[in-house]
Amino acid sequence: MHDSTSAAASTEAGSSDAQFRRRRELAETSARGGLGGVFYILGWLVVAYCGGLHRTHPMLASALLALFVLLAGARVVLARRTASEWSAIVRLRAAWWTLFLATAALWGGLTVWVLTDPRLEAARMAALVCTVGYATAFVHTFAMRWHYALTGVALLFLPSVILSWTLPDFGGVAFALSVFLVYLLSALRLSRQQYERQLLLELALLHQRDLYEKQSRTDALTALANRREFTFNLERALDASARLSLLMIDIDHFKLINDRYGHAAGDAVLIAFADQLREHFDQPGAHLARLGGEEFGVLLPGVDEDGADATARALCQRLARAPLAPNAQRGTVTVSIGVGERRRSRHRSGDEFLADVDRALYRAKAQGRDQVCRTT
Repeated sequence: MHDSTSAAASTEAGSSDAQFRRRRELAETSARGGLGGVFYILGWLVVAYCGGLHRTHPMLASALLALFVLLAGARVVLARRTASEWSAIVRLRAAWWTLFLATAALWGGLTVWVLTDPRLEAARMAALVCTVGYATAFVHTFAMRWHYALTGVALLFLPSVILSWTLPDFGGVAFALSVFLVYLLSALRLSRQQYERQLLLELALLHQRDLYEKQSRTDALTALANRREFTFNLERALDASARLSLLMIDIDHFKLINDRYGHAAGDAVLIAFADQLREHFDQPGAHLARLGGEEFGVLLPGVDEDGADATARALCQRLARAPLAPNAQRGTVTVSIGVGERRRSRHRSGDEFLADVDRALYRAKAQGRDQVCRTT
């Protein structure tokens, strides 16, 4: 049972980590990519002005400007969208990268035009400076998906590096661009590693927070809910359930078990009893807790007092067939149980409900133990 519980917990933790990674990546992509399109607009304005395209090809220059404005506007629209389901995250992430790579391909194509057209020689350095800047931004901004970032760098920067070697009097620039390409590849690897380290650190902090939160709500010995969590579940059930029953359970003569067998054996009995409770109260919605010492509580939403009473008596019979004390005969460990159904006329709060059922528990103990008593 404990192995299956651990496996389920590991699977849940893995799923939670994957979900955190997806959401974090999408949030980073949206935050970093939302305004990036503006720089392509500015870059094109500079290149078009330096190349005199506003005079020689005004319609083409305006059309390309409009295309960059459209791509930038699409980024702003996507930045306003959110997603929580995996399929929606995948679609939104794909939309982002379609925009990024389409913009990179467009700028890379324009750079090829500027570098190969002699009439645009005056705009070559402006185009190359912008290209270097955009490729650097890809490396340092979008390392969360390094293979897409690498594709973006190839679309943006690789044509410039290759063509620069074919241009006359561009040998020094070509060499510098080639060296910078090596830098970009190295920087991409380092940026990816840094992003992963930051992500792992945040996950570790989240796990630590979740562990502290779980420990604050869980009994360390039995792994059942503690009194604090039980009280919270009780108040929530009082608000949500039209019908609610409560069982207060006390292990009979538990002090004698500790005195006779030792506290380690007493702890073993508590753990075994908690396992019995989990198996016995396996219906959906049941809340189990160790309230302190050898006292346990069970909330049964949707169950009336007759049903709760029958379940409590069945628990007593179950324990008679399954001894919990070490080296004990069958029936050595018994329990006293108080049972009650919430009645709005007299249980105006969770504390009143608990006190009423607790009185029923003490009657069961006073009448000889190993029995079930209802509230009166």
